Amino acid sequence: MNFLKKSILFLFVLIALVIFFSPKTQLYYKAEEILADNNIIISEEIANDAGFIFSIEGGRLYYDDLEVAQLNEVTLLPFVFFNRISVAPFTFSKEMQDFIPGMVTQMYVQYSIIDPLHIIYKAEGDFGTLAGQAAFLDRNISIDLIPSDKLLQSKPPWLRQLKKEEGGVYHYESTY
Repeated sequence: MNFLKKSILFLFVLIALVIFFSPKTQLYYKAEEILADNNIIISEEIANDAGFIFSIEGGRLYYDDLEVAQLNEVTLLPFVFFNRISVAPFTFSKEMQDFIPGMVTQMYVQYSIIDPLHIIYKAEGDFGTLAGQAAFLDRNISIDLIPSDKLLQSKPPWLRQLKKEEGGVYHYESTY
């Protein structure tokens, strides 16, 4: 029994050391290259590796040379059993204001080995509250949006793609 305790402790210490000393900044720049191949660019950011937490401060997000958002902070918790990317807050660019009004106060995407076939995401902002998940096995994405009054008044064209359900929730589901 004592050997089992020492083995489990050794395993946790080994995982913690691998996470702490992993080259997160270099992995970020490699991910940035992969995103650039898909016309997604993050510029003017400052990468910060703080051991167990990796963060990006500032920056602008572009897609096909169109500025999408101005980022304040992006935080990555790269744990083996639970991974989470948090973005808070960020403001949509002037070009995107007609599409999505205002700013996002909080957004996260998380993955856990407890539920390895799903990625869960949630966002809150001037547009309302958005929550959903991506299912790998079913190749399905679902989104539930509780729109704010500001969003309903602006009537963006993409809102018609969502199905209105009970309680004012708008639902969207698609396969990929």
